[in-house]
Amino acid sequence: MFMPKISYITLILLILLVTLTIPVSASKILTVPTADVPGNTLELDFLYHRGVSSLGAQFGFYPGLSGGIRQEFGGYLYATLKAAILEETQSRPGLAVGGELSLNKQHLYVVASKQLGMPGLRGHLAFGLGRYSRGMAGVSFMLNPVKVSNVPTTSLFLEYDGQGLNGGLTAQFSPELKANIGLSMGYGMSFGLSYKAAF
Repeated sequence: MFMPKISYITLILLILLVTLTIPVSASKILTVPTADVPGNTLELDFLYHRGVSSLGAQFGFYPGLSGGIRQEFGGYLYATLKAAILEETQSRPGLAVGGELSLNKQHLYVVASKQLGMPGLRGHLAFGLGRYSRGMAGVSFMLNPVKVSNVPTTSLFLEYDGQGLNGGLTAQFSPELKANIGLSMGYGMSFGLSYKAAF
């Protein structure tokens, strides 16, 4: 009796996400970082991925520089930092460096992001230390990149996060509110919710 309710809720969420979508610029796909570093923003997010839930807060306190915290439920508390090195142009990818630091674990990375020919299609590559040591890669594709309004939008994503493949949908309901839903190979469903405030 409990499983059918979850199935109906999942189906409703999928239908909503198919009809809506994400802006081209985002600080991460699902777990793979991008080279985008929004300034003058505060982003709060929840993510359930590969059986682990986490809450995060990221503050873009200077153009091209952001910092924050991320708490894994029943796990580590991380300080996070990300800095843009190169801004993406038509001829070259954007480049950023970042890190997630706790008392016991350090994850450092460099990431490149670039639009891949057609509007709305972007690719991202990340390499580094810790959970980034196997490399990460992802693509995102906005289903309708030519619109009068920036929202709502819907994007498809596919990524390799160093452990396996993830794929799904990102829905941007408003400039502030975004949701992700997807599948992680071998781990089932992943989902997340993000709220961004600009100042």
